[in-house]
Amino acid sequence: MRYMGVIMRGVGISALLIATPSLAQSRIDRARTAVAEATAKVEAAEKAGATTHAAETMARAQESLRVARDQLARDHRDSTINEARRASGLADQALEEAERNKTEQASAERDARLNAEAQVAAEASQRAAAQDAAAIAQSDAAAAQARAQQAQQAAASAAADAAAVRAAAAQPTTTVTTVERSTSPVRSYSSARKKTTVRKTTRRAAPAATTTTTTTVETKNN
Repeated sequence: MRYMGVIMRGVGISALLIATPSLAQSRIDRARTAVAEATAKVEAAEKAGATTHAAETMARAQESLRVARDQLARDHRDSTINEARRASGLADQALEEAERNKTEQASAERDARLNAEAQVAAEASQRAAAQDAAAIAQSDAAAAQARAQQAQQAAASAAADAAAVRAAAAQPTTTVTTVERSTSPVRSYSSARKKTTVRKTTRRAAPAATTTTTTTVETKNN
């Protein structure tokens, strides 16, 4: 029994010795594969603009990839795999951040452009309204000036008419009286006298004076 136990332990040790190179080879292959995957993801993120739109995360991914490559060169397989996986995860995160930031930036730029266009349109509308208001104000001022001139002319005309009336009223009235007497001889008998008065009035247009002529004819009958 003891012999069989020794044999079994020997077989186990032999199997371990045989399997050790295979395990070592598997670990180095996994390290290399991890580094290759991390490299591909970092490069994809760089091409997608992660260096610009997710600069901090991308820098961390690039640093992890650099460390993984250094560890692989030193044949530190476990640390190589860990750093490569870390670089892959950071590259994926940088890619997502870059896409999100680009979308947000595009949306912000679109909003800014729309706001700028709206501002330009509002300013143009305000300028047009101001021009319309100025034109209306100018038209109203011209109309008011025309009304003022008409009122001034009417006042001047009324003043002239009033002056003419006052001048006409101030002119003196002249009355001419003509008396005609008969040259017939005087008779001894009394007779009735006939007196005829002719009034002649001549009027002239204002502001000329009004002249009135009165003629009195006295006739004596025998």
